[in-house]
Amino acid sequence: MTVRVQLVVNPDAGGYRVDRVVALRNAFRKLGASVTLVAIGPGRQLMVEDDADLIVVAGGDGTIRHAAMALLNSGRDLPMACFPLGTVNLMQLECGGPTDPDDFANTTLNQVKPQLHVPATIEKQLFFACASVGPDALAVSTVSPALKKLVGRPAYLWSMLRVLLRWKRPRLTIIADGKTHHCEAVYIAKGRYFAGRWAFAPEARRTGTKLHVLALRQASRKDFWRFVRGVMAGRPLEDRANLIPLTCTTLEIIGDDDWPIQADGDDLGVLPVRLGISDKRLKLL
Repeated sequence: MTVRVQLVVNPDAGGYRVDRVVALRNAFRKLGASVTLVAIGPGRQLMVEDDADLIVVAGGDGTIRHAAMALLNSGRDLPMACFPLGTVNLMQLECGGPTDPDDFANTTLNQVKPQLHVPATIEKQLFFACASVGPDALAVSTVSPALKKLVGRPAYLWSMLRVLLRWKRPRLTIIADGKTHHCEAVYIAKGRYFAGRWAFAPEARRTGTKLHVLALRQASRKDFWRFVRGVMAGRPLEDRANLIPLTCTTLEIIGDDDWPIQADGDDLGVLPVRLGISDKRLKLL
């Protein structure tokens, strides 16, 4: 039986490469699959085809998030595979697997049992890897789309530098499973990785049913740099006096202003917000 693959891409995303998409499409076709190429992005939502057997997303975390939400909301019980192509692909880092198009297609079509990913919720939206309120969330909300498409990840670094030059420290209240804490920045992990091959909650897993939270009591430039340095060095809790590590199933975040929240590299609005564990499950190959 011919496997019908719906190959989803976002041509407007940073790091998009036509040659990699063509190579991936051809790799599936060489193995006998029927491939339909679908573009999503601003103003273009994924419509899951009635005859699709498999969704393959070639992109970064934002593209994966939009495609996965569309798949789960469609009610179709289809598996999804993630091919790294974009600014960052944290889900692929955690899942592992080949990055060569031919090897990826062969592994995907011959994997018998999918793994279940447990998404998290922010209000009525879903996220799959991580979320935060802090300098990085403000950088995500103000990054230039044109610069991101042109240079990819460095666009976020440039936006972050601009944010830190005029950083106004927020006053946040978080309520984790009914317990209240005060802080100035908060990071939420649904998967293991954050912003690349780093982890602020190494024990977090995409298959788990808990939110792993790390809050900064103070988030001055010096405090934030100490936090980033610890995460990059593999010692995320080295500044213990300033950190509040938590695990929970529900989390409310309230701010003294309309502070933005980002998830999987996308700007998802402003505070206050409520996060939780979704009852939906994503089948990943």
